[in-house]
Amino acid sequence: MGRGSVIASFFAGVAAASIYHYMRSKKKNEDKTNAGATAIGRDLSLFYGDERELTTITESRKFLPGDLYGRMVRDCVVCCVDSLIVRYNPALQRKEALLVERAAEPVKGVWWLPGGRMLKGETIFGAAVRKAKGETGLDCVKPIQVLGVWNTFFPTSNWDTETEKGTQTVNPIVLVELEKPGVDVTLDDTSERYRWISLDPDEAAANGEDRYVLEALMRLKAWDPSYDSSTN
Repeated sequence: MGRGSVIASFFAGVAAASIYHYMRSKKKNEDKTNAGATAIGRDLSLFYGDERELTTITESRKFLPGDLYGRMVRDCVVCCVDSLIVRYNPALQRKEALLVERAAEPVKGVWWLPGGRMLKGETIFGAAVRKAKGETGLDCVKPIQVLGVWNTFFPTSNWDTETEKGTQTVNPIVLVELEKPGVDVTLDDTSERYRWISLDPDEAAANGEDRYVLEALMRLKAWDPSYDSSTN
């Protein structure tokens, strides 16, 4: 190898190293404020035993006695799975998220994400699909990923007593896609009304949406900035 080739190789190596360190520095300095969604298709389930046996849901787990559930709500942390249900609106050529107006405490009257208590034996994705069908009548849904987990504290609950009030819930939010956009929403008695909103968190903030909804939208945008404009 001639001297010229050696010098060229040296500078090529320096350039490659500089680009590598620049890209590492750029990635390190990216704003990760709202990043954190899990990989697509993963719902964070870990099974230490037979999966089928561990995910068997008995009838007694579905419907707890009122006094027992009331004590749980007041004295324990309850895991609730909420869903950011997304459809594509061909008329507006955009994707939209479903909000429901809560009919009971906590946050009665607030526009919220559909969801509710996770049953023992249920995966996060399984709970998201069940609650989507139970609360909105939508059974043609596909869970995509967990956008994040929030720890929510409420001063009131639907099970308050004279001396004990409020509840605390840990809430995984699941991105759920509606596979048949033209299907009608049929609400159960946990919600009063429903509406579809843009996935743009800035627009949602300008419209006064609840911060819990904004958290989900910001997490989705951080995961894929072009998601709301794609058609698939």
